[in-house]
Amino acid sequence: MGLVDEVVGALLIEVCLACILYGVTTLQTFIYYQNFPEDSRVLKGVVGSVWIMETLHTALCMELVYTYSVTHFGDFDFLGNIYWGAGASILVGVFISAAVHAFYIRRVWIMSSGSIPVTAFITLLALCRFGCGLGSFILSLEITEWTPFRANVSPLVTIALGLGCAAAVDVLVALTLSFYIQRDRGKWESGAQESDSRIDTILIYAVNTGAITAISSILSVILFATQKKSLVFLGLVEIQSKLYANSFLGSLNVRAAARSTPSSNQFEFTPRRAPIMRPPQFRTPGDTEFTIPRVAVHQQTVVMHDNGEVDAYSENSVKGALV
Repeated sequence: MGLVDEVVGALLIEVCLACILYGVTTLQTFIYYQNFPEDSRVLKGVVGSVWIMETLHTALCMELVYTYSVTHFGDFDFLGNIYWGAGASILVGVFISAAVHAFYIRRVWIMSSGSIPVTAFITLLALCRFGCGLGSFILSLEITEWTPFRANVSPLVTIALGLGCAAAVDVLVALTLSFYIQRDRGKWESGAQESDSRIDTILIYAVNTGAITAISSILSVILFATQKKSLVFLGLVEIQSKLYANSFLGSLNVRAAARSTPSSNQFEFTPRRAPIMRPPQFRTPGDTEFTIPRVAVHQQTVVMHDNGEVDAYSENSVKGALV
């Protein structure tokens, strides 16, 4: 049983983690459709497509582990074969990452005011990652055993180049968005601490999401090249697609958190009237008039749209309540 532990053990644990992340994806998809019914049909379609692909990807991952550990339990020769579910799950993951990269590239295009060199370079890297992913899938169908697949140069090139381009896209998107948000933050903020905090949150989220997916890509390449007798790299690749889907949905749902969080430290307090029973009476001009206390409210809001644009505006109002 040591061979099973070495080959499939890490893959089983990583697929379980991927299933947990799929639950997070499903929850984020539900939250998105609940909170943003006014979004465009195209964006809603992309969200739905990503969730459908994630569902298919999760089913393929579970079927892959079930085949290795249950259907062919005790068949040590089968552990050396590349089951078709492995290639199919990688193919679906390639399409998921392509959809997410396209969304982020569109944000870069908008934030950079249509900068062709920056957008074209990132798009080229994303296309390279997509092509290498397709190449890895085709090679998994031609080379049907793990040992020659790991020893062959072609799979190493497609996997290393594809995941390397994916890491480069993630890092460049994070750095580019951070640069343009930082450069243009003076147009959005009004000098208030709340506005600065919101913009800093957007910057931190952009950097963190890009860093996590980039690190997973680099680790996958290292494990593929070093752990020749284990499928731990495959499980990490499966997790990576879940990270892409959750980063995409999180960047959309963060708008709901910005709406629901109070944008100022000033709150409106309305005094509560205690019920008082008074007999009917007539007021004369000499009677004291009741005064209506007024509370000034200053509200500042920072909104990040799904297309990457950030708006900031302030509103002053005066409200009164009877005592």
